[in-house]
Amino acid sequence: MGEQVDGEQETGRAVLGRTLRYLREKAGKSLGQLADETGYDKSYLSRLESGERLSKVTVMEDLDAYYKAGDLLVSHWRVTRLDAFKDQYKRFMRLESTARIMWKFTPAVPGLLQTEDFAREVLSGAQTTADGEDLVEERVAARIGRQYLL
Repeated sequence: MGEQVDGEQETGRAVLGRTLRYLREKAGKSLGQLADETGYDKSYLSRLESGERLSKVTVMEDLDAYYKAGDLLVSHWRVTRLDAFKDQYKRFMRLESTARIMWKFTPAVPGLLQTEDFAREVLSGAQTTADGEDLVEERVAARIGRQYLL
């Protein structure tokens, strides 16, 4: 089952989802029980566990506290959020995460300083479809997650 074909790598979302499922099963909880006890929607939690969706960092903080997992899920989330960005931005984000000073000259508001609503508007557009809404939300969560650096 864990075999990789043609050098394809497992996504960060898949690893995070498997970790979420492991922690839930280790706690002896069903998805319904977890949803009731955490206040998150059962289908939302299911999509996180299946690797279909990337959450906001606050969800991982809540689940880390719920499972008493230290910062395990937040650590996985930090790596996973890079999956939501195109390859051309990943190098920039790695450099950004270690920078002490950044100089930015731009006529627009940089992603690191955008509010959640502003980022959602910037990342969605006329081309966004119903299927694309999840992708937009994923990218918003990843963009807002970059503010964790601050």
